[in-house]
Amino acid sequence: DTTFIFDAQVFDVFRIIHFSTISWTAVVKSLWTILGLSCFSVVNVPINIPAFANTCKVDVDMNNELIAHGYSNILNGLLGGIQNVMTYSVSVLFYKSGGRSKAAQVIMVFGLVVFFRGVP
Repeated sequence: DTTFIFDAQVFDVFRIIHFSTISWTAVVKSLWTILGLSCFSVVNVPINIPAFANTCKVDVDMNNELIAHGYSNILNGLLGGIQNVMTYSVSVLFYKSGGRSKAAQVIMVFGLVVFFRGVP
């Protein structure tokens, strides 16, 4: 018996969606919005990370930031999560209110998991 990262509920969406009932016209009309969001995502990290570094007087490695965002978005996509987008103001607030330590970051991640997943 191997452990699979997904439970049976993850794939329920494919059992309840009937592709014949989808308004493909609406899907086509929304493609420009999806393209716009994708373009925003591409420019978000290169703009916000240097601004964050300048505001908080810290050094950042853009390669590491881009790689981390890439992995995080791939993992979120595979697990059915939402896209990871750095929110400049929240990141500055977190950093300036003591979120510099690894422990604070782990606690924040745990809190977000509990918030979005719900307490079992």
